Amino acid sequence: MTDAEKRMKKYTNGVERRLNLPASVKQRVMSDFISSIQARREAGMTDEEILTELGTPAKAAEELNEQMQEFTYRKSPWRFLFAVGAVYGAVKLISYLVHKILFLFLADPVLRVGEAASIGIIGGADGPTAIFLTTPDWARVVVPVLLVAVGFLGYRRLSRCRRKQ
Repeated sequence: MTDAEKRMKKYTNGVERRLNLPASVKQRVMSDFISSIQARREAGMTDEEILTELGTPAKAAEELNEQMQEFTYRKSPWRFLFAVGAVYGAVKLISYLVHKILFLFLADPVLRVGEAASIGIIGGADGPTAIFLTTPDWARVVVPVLLVAVGFLGYRRLSRCRRKQ
């Protein structure tokens, strides 16, 4: 593959990445786009002239998206909620892991043996008694991982919603 072919391939890949269309429509549009480039080459235009005429990949993709507006995707405003959930889950998971690592290195070895009890009872014979329940260790990992996974997948899914006709 020559340098000119590599440059043109990089250009068409850049245009394809910026198209906001369903896969089947995007494939058809890119096939037509590449055919138009080939037709210009056969008409005697150089690759430099073709790229100058078409503009940047972003500009070419914007024009194609405008021409195919009835097929373009819209971004759902609900995707922000999923992004926040994913970030919150990631922060909780990281803070839990940092806490565990610090406890492992900084805690007294005697404390590590009976590190966590599931129920603690505080009280006396002459006053109210309080019972504290703690979260199981597995839930401190599973819940943030689920938040990250659901948040990321929901964000990706809602980033490409069909326009209402």
